[in-house]
Amino acid sequence: MSIRGFRLANQLGTEYLVALTIVSALAGALVATTWIRADIAAIPGTALWCLALIAAGLLTTPEEPPRMGLLSLAWLFSALLIFASAMAFYTAVLETRGERIEATVTQVREGTEDGRHLYYRLADPEGTPIAGELGMWPGAEIGASDNPEGQVGARVTVIRDPEGLVDPRLPADVNAGSAAFIWLLAFTMTAVACMFAGRPVAAKPRVRRPRQPRETSETGRRRARRRRRKRRLRRS
Repeated sequence: MSIRGFRLANQLGTEYLVALTIVSALAGALVATTWIRADIAAIPGTALWCLALIAAGLLTTPEEPPRMGLLSLAWLFSALLIFASAMAFYTAVLETRGERIEATVTQVREGTEDGRHLYYRLADPEGTPIAGELGMWPGAEIGASDNPEGQVGARVTVIRDPEGLVDPRLPADVNAGSAAFIWLLAFTMTAVACMFAGRPVAAKPRVRRPRQPRETSETGRRRARRRRRKRRLRRS
């Protein structure tokens, strides 16, 4: 396929990618803020995720997407893009203006998700409450059943946003290199699926039926002789 043909074939795929990336980035940035509690962030995130598929599908209106299965696969990959965008957003904020402090736990709350998950309200060394909640205690691992847990009055080193836009995080969770790698990986997976989904479906070749040969059988010759006889009788 030529370069020009490649671009034309992937024009719809590019539009799919733009729609999924924009919606996923906005959704990730939204759920990463302190405006939404971490244990219920999946609700608005899922709503915006569904909106991403609707936005991509509307690009082919009034016709249906030519490759709906591959578009659905790209949409599934965009869920990873939402997670990666959230990680990239809070990492960028904390890397840019975050402050490393030793905070004190003032309140412990158990989340509403399945399984035990604790969230910690913190205060800075002056006793001023820190916006948001800490969602992971030092030494804890995702999925482990014997994770260490903090208590009210315990001290923990965190990086907090002075403006209160994002939740405080453990220093180990703020890694710009890891955030960029995860986002690029999720974006690449989504982009590849979008490019395949945007390719036009090849038109089916038309099969022409051969013309029926003229009647040359013995029956046809007999009919022709009869017609000639009738014409001679009429003339006579």
